[in-house]
Amino acid sequence: MGEVMALIKEFGAVLQPGAVVGIAAAVVLFLLDARWARAHPPRSRRVEKAAALGRVVTARRVKYWDDGLTPAEKATSQYHAIYAYEVSGKQYQYKYLDRSAPPARIQLYYLDHPGRAFRGREKRGVFTQMFLLLFPIAAGAAVAYLLGVR
Repeated sequence: MGEVMALIKEFGAVLQPGAVVGIAAAVVLFLLDARWARAHPPRSRRVEKAAALGRVVTARRVKYWDDGLTPAEKATSQYHAIYAYEVSGKQYQYKYLDRSAPPARIQLYYLDHPGRAFRGREKRGVFTQMFLLLFPIAAGAAVAYLLGVR
């Protein structure tokens, strides 16, 4: 029991109460940040415009394969697939490349030409991702600084 108390005293000298509060504030902000990001997915104006114009088509998977292993024996997990879809009696193909396994059917959108279809997945911008990552860290550091941790 004495060893545990000595360990707590040693960490108490390193972790001041203000630092613990700053770390706790950063963790809470990370959790709130993650909840907000999940509740507000990035939206795509291209997808919204294509859906409003009724240019949505369901494509079915014709063929798929996995890259498997590279020559250096590292897993790549890059999946390739070819999807077929039809618009106004004409056949088109969509080539899929992603790290997740291709589903049997996907929704595709197009604006001007059905041959230039795209999926509805959008990613957040780099600046938004950096803000969502750095804001909780900066806020936690500010809380710790304001509580007297130097």
